[in-house]
Amino acid sequence: MNGVRQRILATAKDLFVHQGYKKTTIRQIVEESGVLTGSIYYFFKNKEDIFQSLVLSLFHQCNYLIGEHFHDESPAFRYAALCQVEFEAVRMNELVRETYYEGYTSPVIFEKITNHLTEMTIQIFGDSLTLSREDIFLRSLLIKGAMRSYVIQFGFSTSVDAGRYSEICLRTALELLGVDCDETDAVLERLRERLPEIRDIANTMIHQQ
Repeated sequence: MNGVRQRILATAKDLFVHQGYKKTTIRQIVEESGVLTGSIYYFFKNKEDIFQSLVLSLFHQCNYLIGEHFHDESPAFRYAALCQVEFEAVRMNELVRETYYEGYTSPVIFEKITNHLTEMTIQIFGDSLTLSREDIFLRSLLIKGAMRSYVIQFGFSTSVDAGRYSEICLRTALELLGVDCDETDAVLERLRERLPEIRDIANTMIHQQ
């Protein structure tokens, strides 16, 4: 049964990436995946539920890839890289951008995404964080709010330097988590050096089935 669920998610991801969230229907997911309509509703309540599960699955995959590629880097770097992958994926693909926007404007999905970032932050930093879970959640909420603004600014009539914006977000995020200024500077410099690898991960996240 898990294979059927994964086929549904893989099909939905392909449709979301190639035609956007809004244009994708349950009927299309049924037709493209080859599963029965009843099977979809066995696993998921609706399209939003599929999207929510897909986003959380992608975040877990992203965290795994970051750990695999950057296991020799500091927790602060791995955290920044996790966020940067998201910035890059949104920058690369307009339909990914639209799909992220849908997720960030749904209170249910946005709460799940924020909770997930909270858990990933605790996992990455471990005992080095002296903040309570509630404090980490509040900081994650602020950081995800900044990410939502990043997605929206692509539709502005005034051009925004997306690279500069993402760097400011990352600097703020690290400082909110208690990373000192010197380490933050070093992390951002290292991030620039390894940006091609981060972009490769973002590209993998978009296109991998």
